[in-house]
Amino acid sequence: MDIPFFEQGGIVAKIVKQYYQFIFKYKYRFGLFLVVLTIAAVVANLNPYFIKLFIDNIEKQDMTILLKILLIYTASRVGVNIMSAVAYTLGDGVMIPASKDARQKVFRKVQDLDFAFHVNKSTGSLISAFRRGDGAFLQLFLTFHHEILRILVSLGVTLYFFGKVSGQIMAVMGLFFVINLAVCLILIKFNLKKRQQFNDAEDNVSAVITDNLINYETVKFFAQEEKEDRRLEDTFRDWTKAFWGFSVSFRVMDISIGTLSAAGMYVILRLTLDRLASGKISAGDFAMVVTFMTSFYYQFFELFFQFRNIAKNFTDLEKYFGLLDKEIAVTDPPMPETIQNGQGKIEFKGVCFRYPGNKKGALKNISLIINPGESVAFVGRSGAGKTTIVKLLLRFYDLDKGQILIDGVDIAQMKKGYLRSLIGVVPQEPVLFNNSIGFNISYGGKETDLTKIKEATKLANLDEFIESLPEKYETQVGERGIKLSGGQKQRLAIARALLIDPRIMVFDEATSNLDSESEGLVQEALWKNASKKTLLIIAHRFSTIRKADKIVVLDKGKIVQVGSHLDLISDEKGLYYHLWTLQAKGKLESDLGGITTRNN
Repeated sequence: MDIPFFEQGGIVAKIVKQYYQFIFKYKYRFGLFLVVLTIAAVVANLNPYFIKLFIDNIEKQDMTILLKILLIYTASRVGVNIMSAVAYTLGDGVMIPASKDARQKVFRKVQDLDFAFHVNKSTGSLISAFRRGDGAFLQLFLTFHHEILRILVSLGVTLYFFGKVSGQIMAVMGLFFVINLAVCLILIKFNLKKRQQFNDAEDNVSAVITDNLINYETVKFFAQEEKEDRRLEDTFRDWTKAFWGFSVSFRVMDISIGTLSAAGMYVILRLTLDRLASGKISAGDFAMVVTFMTSFYYQFFELFFQFRNIAKNFTDLEKYFGLLDKEIAVTDPPMPETIQNGQGKIEFKGVCFRYPGNKKGALKNISLIINPGESVAFVGRSGAGKTTIVKLLLRFYDLDKGQILIDGVDIAQMKKGYLRSLIGVVPQEPVLFNNSIGFNISYGGKETDLTKIKEATKLANLDEFIESLPEKYETQVGERGIKLSGGQKQRLAIARALLIDPRIMVFDEATSNLDSESEGLVQEALWKNASKKTLLIIAHRFSTIRKADKIVVLDKGKIVQVGSHLDLISDEKGLYYHLWTLQAKGKLESDLGGITTRNN
């Protein structure tokens, strides 16, 4: 893996530009912060000079001058404390809102990314990128402006006073600083390489833990807690190795920089002693040099680790800001169209599509007209293209060829948000927010009026169940709706879709995992609203689709039959009759995909 901070200057410049776009949004506050911070840093680094003044004037026994120096010194310390507090307050006034702006922008970008990105993403790794990226944003502000600026001011003040004592001492100090800095960069590069290896191992651990927490039901169903422990233990092997490598890199840095810094101190102090012995400088000058050197020795060590922190933060920010660079494949048109007085008519015209990275076409030359208020069911074996039709209708992907029109308008010419506002979807596995029933029902739109919510739940056959609960619409559903049964979640999803009053309703395998009683309630809710909406139904249970005005039979991405249930069942050579017969005999698996030989 590359080390962007040292080997990819273009990336560093890009990250700096992105970073300061958020900071410069508050440029006047930021400028004032830098001025106050710089003044505070200069005054804070004058302590060695005051020591020189005290020592040089003690021999004169002039208490008036000594007291004057003491008062100025005390006033400078009080002033530094006040200015430092003001500087931190001003800095926080920039850092906090800028960090919020950055996190919101990255979050919005992730929300806007295509369906394909979210299908392939690792939630654990993405959460780690957010956590580390936000931490890096805050830390970089503190490192750059509070730490690095203070140390650089200290270097400037030190060189200035060394120059007053001896140009030679100032030059040696500058030379050793450059040498140490060069060694710093080499060691930091080594340290960062180890950190990146550790980050990758940490992401893998986070991914395993997140995967476990999301799928805990499956773990419990199959009693595989020990297997999950072993899976995490296996992942920790690489993590432990990477952590040790990362830890050892710090010890290498400590020894190397410590030795070089001690050598530098020796040379500078030896030169200063020679000048003191020859009477070229005073005892106060010598004390000042020693104090500056002792102070800056520790500050240089801090500078070393601050540079390392900057490099580490850049590594984390590269991944964090890198999310902003992800391309959105399905984009909104520059001049979007809307539907005027639409009725819900859908047209598929020569639609061809294959999933990215898949050579096999998912849909091949699909042409179909669905009239307003018509109920149309799609059936076929698993992989025939049923769910793909829904994904394309919602424009999760763009077509390879052909058009999909709603009320005569190409969906590619609509804004994605507008398009999806026209369609209410009830998925096979409704995923609910860990919030109240009322929140989840009203989530799809702006409507939060309880009367409207109750109307939707009544249409979805969910009202009696909710009214029976002690907290009614304030009842918490748990993570992913775990506190509700499958049928209750499906009917809640129907109510959520109905509340936005869409022209088109899509039921994607909405009864596939339900018992007979729940299926009956969902079907009743479905057909209760069928006459008012254009209805698309993807189902494997023929009991769900028998009432459909039209049934479309798909096979290998193509339409092979279209007609009513009675029309299709009369064609004994057709695929629909074949699937119907297998289901009637109990030989058809739940997804119409696998034909078994099990007996009833």
